[in-house]
Amino acid sequence: MKEKKAQLKIQQMSFMLIAVFVFFMLVLLFYLVISLSGLKNTAKNLESDRVAGMITKIASTPELIFEDQPYSIDADKLMVLKNQPNYLSFLGINGLTVERVYPKVKGVECSLGNYPECDTIKLFTDNEETESANEGAFVALCRKVSIEGRAENKCELARLLINIKPVGK
Repeated sequence: MKEKKAQLKIQQMSFMLIAVFVFFMLVLLFYLVISLSGLKNTAKNLESDRVAGMITKIASTPELIFEDQPYSIDADKLMVLKNQPNYLSFLGINGLTVERVYPKVKGVECSLGNYPECDTIKLFTDNEETESANEGAFVALCRKVSIEGRAENKCELARLLINIKPVGK
């Protein structure tokens, strides 16, 4: 009789251990689901921060900056770089677009024939549709103009857009 009670106690203990193990596994699974639910938002925030950093880096690059003024892009330098695809790897981006916001002229893309009477300067952009992050920031788009025989600075409001591949793609 004592032997059967002992066996029953061992069975109860083993079932209890299995139940506790299953309970902790469910708690762990629940914790993982909750903690990983915010992972996608965290990845988006990190990507957004990375793009913002790239925009700051590009806006202050000596190849693009206008007379050491922060967040001002030299439109003449952009037009020279338009035909220089070797800068693509130097800047670490897939594409760069500067859109004049104010004053709008015609809404046309810039080329050597219609510059400066245009609104959009595109550098290093692919014609292929690629999945990428397209983010931007407002900058001053500046150039030198001749007014009454003097060289003057003319700055306009523009938006600097960069196209980068998301991390891991």
